[in-house]
Amino acid sequence: MDRDTQMNNLSKQIFTVSVAGLAGWLTSKTGMPLGWMIGAMLATAALSLFKLPMQQPAAVFHVVRASVGAMLGTAFTLELLMSVPKWTTSIAGLLVAMAVMFVLAYVALRRLAHFDRPSALLCAIPGGIAEMILLSETAGADQARVSIVHALRISLTILILPVIIGLTTGLTVSSDQTTEIFTFNVPDFLWFALCVAAGFVAKRFLNVPAPLVVAPMVVSGALHISGLSDFVVPAALSNAVQVFIGINVGGRFAGVTFRALSAVFGSAVVVVAVQISVAFAAATLAAQSMGFDILTMTLAYAPGGLAEMSLIAVATEADPAVVGLHHVFRVLVALVAAPLLLSRFAQAKDQ
Repeated sequence: MDRDTQMNNLSKQIFTVSVAGLAGWLTSKTGMPLGWMIGAMLATAALSLFKLPMQQPAAVFHVVRASVGAMLGTAFTLELLMSVPKWTTSIAGLLVAMAVMFVLAYVALRRLAHFDRPSALLCAIPGGIAEMILLSETAGADQARVSIVHALRISLTILILPVIIGLTTGLTVSSDQTTEIFTFNVPDFLWFALCVAAGFVAKRFLNVPAPLVVAPMVVSGALHISGLSDFVVPAALSNAVQVFIGINVGGRFAGVTFRALSAVFGSAVVVVAVQISVAFAAATLAAQSMGFDILTMTLAYAPGGLAEMSLIAVATEADPAVVGLHHVFRVLVALVAAPLLLSRFAQAKDQ
C-alpha cells in the first residue's frame, strides 16, 4: 500500500471517528439511553448507507473489545464466584430460550419471508454475527441477507431494549457514569493494560470463543477477586469504548444499498421482535422463579452482541459479570449449533 493510499485511509478513519464521536456526544446530551453508543452507531450507519468517505479503524476494535472484557472483570467479586453454581439454572433457561428464538424466527423467515433454508437458519440463530457471515460463504446461503439481518438484529436490539426495560420495569438505562472523568493512576493503568494484552495473547494462542473479551474479563476478574487491584475504568474511556462499539455496529452497513436494506428490513424486524419477546419473557420467568434481578436477566437473555449488551450492563445497575458470562455461553452455543444444524439440513435435503 503506497503512502497516498495510507494517508487517504487515515483521513477517512479520522473523519469517521470525529463524526461518530460528535454524534455520540450530542446524543448523550439529549438524555437518550446509551447516547454515546447509539449516536455513533446511527451516524456511522448513515455515513455507510450514503456512501460518504468513511472507514472503520479496524485495528482499534481489537483494543476496544479487550477493554470491554477488562471492564466486565471489574464486576467480579468473591461472592459472585461462590454463587456461580446457582447460575447454571439460569444458563439452562437461556439454552431453552435460544432454542425457542431459533425455531420461531426460522419458521417466520421460511414461511413469511420465503428465505432459503441455509439463509433462514443462519439468520435465525441469535448470536455470532461474524461467524454466521463466514458460515454463509460455504453453506450456500445468501451472504448479503445474513449480514444485513444480523447487523439489524444488533442495531435494533440496542435501540429497542432500553425502551422495553424502561416501560416494563420502570428502570432507566443511562450512559451516565458515576466515576470521575479520569481516575487511572499509573498502577491501575498498568493492570488494565495487562488485561487488554491478555486478550491479544488469547486470540493468538487459544481456541476459545470471543478471546478478546473473555481473556481480559478473566484476568481482570482474577485481579479484583484476589485484591491485587481494584481499578475502575474512567468515564472518559467508557464513553470512548461506546463510540467505537457504535462505529463497529454502524459500519456493518458499509456496501449495503438502500434497496438491499429495504428488502431485508421487514424480515429483520420480525426476527428481532420474536427474539426480544422470547428473551424478555424468559428473563421475567427466570427473575420471578429463581429470585434473580430482572434487569440483569433481561440483558443476559437479550439477542444482542456480547460487547454491546455488556456495555449496557456496565452503564446500568445490572451485574456486568453475570451478563457477560451468559453471552459468552450464548456465543459458544451458536458456534457449535450452526454447523451441526447446517449439516443436518444438508443430509435431510439429500435424502
